[in-house]
Amino acid sequence: MQTAVKRVERADAQRNRRKVLETADRLFGERGTAVSLGEIAAAAGVGAGTVYRHFPTKDALLATVLDHRLSQIAEYGERALGERDPDAAFFGYLRFVTGRALENRAICEALTARGDWIEPEKAGGRCVIDNPLAQLLRRAQEAGAVRSDLDPGDVRALMSGCTGIAGSASSREQAQRLAEIVWDGLRPQRNPESSNETSAVTETRNETAVTEGACPVCGTPVAHAGTGRPAKYCSPACRQKAFRDKRKGA
Repeated sequence: MQTAVKRVERADAQRNRRKVLETADRLFGERGTAVSLGEIAAAAGVGAGTVYRHFPTKDALLATVLDHRLSQIAEYGERALGERDPDAAFFGYLRFVTGRALENRAICEALTARGDWIEPEKAGGRCVIDNPLAQLLRRAQEAGAVRSDLDPGDVRALMSGCTGIAGSASSREQAQRLAEIVWDGLRPQRNPESSNETSAVTETRNETAVTEGACPVCGTPVAHAGTGRPAKYCSPACRQKAFRDKRKGA
């Protein structure tokens, strides 16, 4: 009889622990690490004492919750280090980590944390992110896929900034698009000679456009309507600028 009772108690304890972990994972992900144990207990439908029996501190609970989330990042980092293409491995890792941070506030805080996260549980999360990052960055730089003047701290700061985009972006799609703009800035600059050639071609096209009915202010081709007087400027702004320039010269 006592054995059966103990089995029921153990099952109840495991069920309550699972409920606490699932609730904590959800609340930490939605609201960040500022959530209190009392709030987690209430949302899980258990007493505060039940939470404390399984997790004596919030850091202990947070460490358990983050362990699962960060293990996904660690596994991806290991796979990335095994990829043959340093370019794809490095930028794929950046996209994966920032994507997880945009989805989960606790991961976002782990990513943006600095020296104030001195607890071993939280510092461990930073190592999971930083260790693969440093190796992937070095490989990508050696392959010429990333600028040579960057160090892991620079990239980490940019990753942190990208997670902050979520707060001001109008949608997740916009946040991802803005992040891609940041990642493009990590690539080496284009060959200056190629840029000069492109500029020369552009200038030639603009000169040709002016002679073929282009705006005399900016060189943009002006669309002529089928009837009426042909437009001279491409927009009211260029018309006003031409008028101001004419007055200055008068």
